[in-house]
Amino acid sequence: MPLAERLGETSTARIALLDNMKANAPELLHELAETLQASGHQFERVRLSKNATAAAPEVVMAHLKTCDAVVLAIAD
Repeated sequence: MPLAERLGETSTARIALLDNMKANAPELLHELAETLQASGHQFERVRLSKNATAAAPEVVMAHLKTCDAVVLAIAD
């Protein structure tokens, strides 16, 4: 499988932060977003959650499809 294309300009990007509802996942995503923004990358955050043991529900998938990138936190 080829790698996904890299985002060019982040100032107009919508980036989904997908929490798998495990311990520390929200904290990991928050710190990542804060670090990116502190280094000059501005973007719209879209915070979503899904159960770690199941596929994302259609409503979550619909929101993800409106985003330019998705970061999934897999944490414990």
